[in-house]
Amino acid sequence: MPYKAIILDVDGTLVAHGEPSARPAVAEMVRRVQAQGVKVVIATGRTYYAMNTSILGGIRPDFAVCANGAQVLDGEGRLLASEDFTPEEMYALVDYFEDFDYPLAFAFSDSYYVYVEFEKMREFYKAVTGHSEFVLDGEDQERHLQDMPFGAFGILPPGAVDGFQARYGHLGLQFVPYHPGYYDINRAGTDKAVGVKKLMELTGWKAEELLSMGDNENDIPLMKLVGRSYCMANGSESAKAAASAIAPPVTEEGVAAALQKEFFSHEL
Repeated sequence: MPYKAIILDVDGTLVAHGEPSARPAVAEMVRRVQAQGVKVVIATGRTYYAMNTSILGGIRPDFAVCANGAQVLDGEGRLLASEDFTPEEMYALVDYFEDFDYPLAFAFSDSYYVYVEFEKMREFYKAVTGHSEFVLDGEDQERHLQDMPFGAFGILPPGAVDGFQARYGHLGLQFVPYHPGYYDINRAGTDKAVGVKKLMELTGWKAEELLSMGDNENDIPLMKLVGRSYCMANGSESAKAAASAIAPPVTEEGVAAALQKEFFSHEL
């Protein structure tokens, strides 16, 4: 086979925004590739519990790189590597978001806990993903006393990110836009490519043996790492520029089309 693994983003790639799961044709094509012995890796800004098999349309990944590379897990959900916030980093986010009542959620090992503006954050997840059951009220701000979060998600005006960096830029926290005004937040040096590199160390895969598909800024480091990459036609202009090729949009089942071309071109 030309590749040892395919690495797939979820939102905007496997799953169209506003839809509850990957479409049947997409899921079936991923399973066909997997049946050929190619490993399936999900690389997403989501946490592991926020990308269950129902959201994935029944796809059962062999590995997962979650929270934009902060966690690497095997197919059974066992943690292989994690990059957790320090208390200083977490408290800086809480202080800044509380000052302006910007919604802020932290990704912990069991669920998202919303430390600031719970109702607004829950409504966002429900509207965008169709799933809010893993978004819990954490406004008592005690969940981190059990273990530290490994990611965060914030809703704030784009200009407000500059305000945070002016105050806390020494921490190096990264605000990666999911959509203008909506940001995945990670520790310095954490991204999907870093997570995949950890997985490569464990599996022995080489970059040229990997194929990735994504649509947004958080996919760019991974697109630059692997041997071949696709950006969905609905993706950002910067992601398209970083990719090797362009796939049809997610609403036209672009993942299925690209995998058909790469693995089953003889059927076209």
